[in-house]
Amino acid sequence: MRKDQIHIVKKHILRRFLNKTMVGMNYVNRQDVKVKKIGGDVVQRAIDELIKEGFLETHHKDCISINPRMLKALGEYLERPR
Repeated sequence: MRKDQIHIVKKHILRRFLNKTMVGMNYVNRQDVKVKKIGGDVVQRAIDELIKEGFLETHHKDCISINPRMLKALGEYLERPR
């Protein structure tokens, strides 16, 4: 598991959540988040890192969504090349 692979998965998850407007109280179970051709352990580790960084927030223990207070920082994070 390489750091650049987790970085790519993190950006993919955030873009998908933004496209589906999973912000605030519109949340999904973290076990339902899947990325094609990437193992579940990498996806769950990426989700854990996004929660620690504050981009995702938890609801009811196992559900996640984008933290609405971090939208501006999220845009800046997604525009960064690496």
